[in-house]
Amino acid sequence: MQLRLGEAVHGVMIDGDAVFLDVQADAYFCLPQVGAILTLDGSSVTTTEPALADSLCAAGMASADPIAPCRPAPPATPSRTARALIVAADEGAARPDWRHWQAMTKAALAASQGRRRAFAALLPDSQGGAAAPDARLLNDLAVFRRLAPWLPLDGLCLNRSHLLRTYLDALGHRVDWMFGVRTWPFRAHCWLQAGDVALDDEAERVAAYHPIMVR
Repeated sequence: MQLRLGEAVHGVMIDGDAVFLDVQADAYFCLPQVGAILTLDGSSVTTTEPALADSLCAAGMASADPIAPCRPAPPATPSRTARALIVAADEGAARPDWRHWQAMTKAALAASQGRRRAFAALLPDSQGGAAAPDARLLNDLAVFRRLAPWLPLDGLCLNRSHLLRTYLDALGHRVDWMFGVRTWPFRAHCWLQAGDVALDDEAERVAAYHPIMVR
């Protein structure tokens, strides 16, 4: 039976386990060991079990509507880390100017307000496919790394990525906001990425996660 994921639902298969992210509910769901009867391919869901199809539709995870929503496939997990690239290019040479202060102020305000907003309200429109960082992006990121410790803001990966993404967006950079999951034990994580470079995390760390959504 052919289904499609709900408009606000994303999914990924991990070693036979199906993991779903419901953006509106801000919740993850896992169906363990269903690889023999269910496959996920982008927005398409195929199952040989009518009862499972009925359950997915009843839970709002999927729909029998044949028109699938248009969404980009998440990029592969990164193989390089921006921190290492910045250090190699002399991080100490980065100096903030008025553009950075403006962008940081905007990002700090957005991050503070974002703590009171629903998960879905934080997310930009779907995009995906950001190019590898150029020298300007790496310089602006190096400035952020120098200024961020002075901000009275911290928190979960979602809050940190939202802060950095708003800062980079204010400076005209396009980046991918990646959301990934792993199982046994289950963990969810998010990070920013451009091309094959992790911008706010280590490539070795996020390699343990399977991308489920990109924004």
